[in-house]
Amino acid sequence: MKRLILLLLLVVARPVLAGQVALSADGSWRAELVAPDRLVIVSTADGSIGATFQARARDGSPAGFEGVYTDPKRRHFVVPLVGAPEYWLIATDPDAPPVYEGFVHSREAGMIEALPSSEGLFSRRRVLIEHELRQIEFTPDYLNMSGITADGRLRVTVNLYVNREVAWQPLG
Repeated sequence: MKRLILLLLLVVARPVLAGQVALSADGSWRAELVAPDRLVIVSTADGSIGATFQARARDGSPAGFEGVYTDPKRRHFVVPLVGAPEYWLIATDPDAPPVYEGFVHSREAGMIEALPSSEGLFSRRRVLIEHELRQIEFTPDYLNMSGITADGRLRVTVNLYVNREVAWQPLG
């Protein structure tokens, strides 16, 4: 109980900086970075905590969060990681489809030979990319996300429909 109260105090009492808070497209959920490696999703209706996430790269190594952003078209939060070339898509739709993080194979229609790692509201999908990104921006239609690589040499564009890097621009 003390931990829950502490998390709520962190969410309510700290100053808000750009990229550290995002509101779901329907306004029901607020995602906030309460520490460099901790994300809390809180109900806007009653202030209850819906989910918490600790930043860890896919290989289990420690990571942090670059920020948290809303993708209203696909109804999820976009959360790029610091220390790993990946970003997370956290669903804000209770009917979000299952997420499979391993190999899925089936030759029969309607059959899936895997167990979902998560599904529904707050299901998390890891998207691995080639570069760790900082200073994230989105196109107005939320088709693309772009950011600067950690070494500052490239601006990389990621298409959010195919979840892959699609363009690279060298920086001076």
